[in-house]
Amino acid sequence: MTIVDSHFIRELNESKVLEMIIKKRLISRAEISKVCGLNKATVSSIVKSLVQKNLIEEVGIGDSKGGRRPVMFRFQEKAGLSLSIDIGYNYISSMLTYLDGTKIDYRNTTVEIKRESILNELITIINNYIKASPKTYYGIIGISIGIHGIINDNEIIFSPNYNLSKLNFSEELEKHFNIPIVLENEANLSALGEKFCSTNTANLICISIGSGIGSGIIIDNKLFKGRKGFSGEIGHTILVPHGLECPCGNYGCFEQYASEKSLLMEYSKYKGRDVTFNELKNAYNTKENYAVRIVDKFIHFMAQGINNLINSFNPELVIINSKFTNEIDGTIEKIEESLFSKMNNYSAINSSKLGKEAPLLGGNYINILNFLNINEYEAQNINIMAPNHNEIH
Repeated sequence: MTIVDSHFIRELNESKVLEMIIKKRLISRAEISKVCGLNKATVSSIVKSLVQKNLIEEVGIGDSKGGRRPVMFRFQEKAGLSLSIDIGYNYISSMLTYLDGTKIDYRNTTVEIKRESILNELITIINNYIKASPKTYYGIIGISIGIHGIINDNEIIFSPNYNLSKLNFSEELEKHFNIPIVLENEANLSALGEKFCSTNTANLICISIGSGIGSGIIIDNKLFKGRKGFSGEIGHTILVPHGLECPCGNYGCFEQYASEKSLLMEYSKYKGRDVTFNELKNAYNTKENYAVRIVDKFIHFMAQGINNLINSFNPELVIINSKFTNEIDGTIEKIEESLFSKMNNYSAINSSKLGKEAPLLGGNYINILNFLNINEYEAQNINIMAPNHNEIH
């Protein structure tokens, strides 16, 4: 005989009701009962509980379809805050949002990432947000941290561009702040950010290019991580046999030829000094030969890498998040022109609309779902992230 856990059923129904309120934006008890298939007494009890938890609020009287006019309810998106952090190879960026993804604050700091100081850096950043954040019922409900490396079960397995491998600072941060901490691969977060804030494509790959090259893969609306989080590490696929040495141990890896870091290092070597991306971009726009050579190299190797991805995963959409495609006109078109294979089957290759904010939006999306106990599949239908996420409130 199967024993039904009444508490579990109650939690399941409460999640179902909350999801419907978020989806509809404005809804009555009667409509919740009808759509969710729950009796009116159950719905009334759940709505009362959600009001007491400050997750929904009564917003007035709706139009009548016969009989008494209904009381309407909406999601209380300002009940709490979500904080996301992205640790790049020479920067830490961060974003604070409300529970619908509406942006409150964004910060970016250039900093040398060191194993011995990263925990204190993060504690300082989080403390600054706690002090400056608006007052809400729940405060900060979760903190996500994007890592440029391989993550499995909240542990950094490998981080080739900074020495954070096996460093377990998530537990230390949770103890310090008593806030749930989620570590995730930066490219995976970027894919989630693009998926829920710029497109609604069921099958997409987001290629994130910076110090290295990674990809977040969405298959049938779900993030694909592979065994122990190793999927999407396209930067360590070999494009040039016996080529340049890579920190991963192989030779000729994709990111040694097409990452922003490797290309800027090559251009800086040519110039005999450190060069910024803007200098490279300006030189390219004035048709300087070596700058053109650098951008052409990016296009050439990016087309090879994307060809391999398309033929491996057959995505509908490929999004490239790189300064080379976001800021230099014509690079996307030239990459597509370089894809000659008749096997390629996709709808579009686009540059990112979100840029450096993509992993931060993806991180806040994870925090919010975890807090509201909404699963990833249901999130496809309710569009929890607000369309005005780019506005600072």
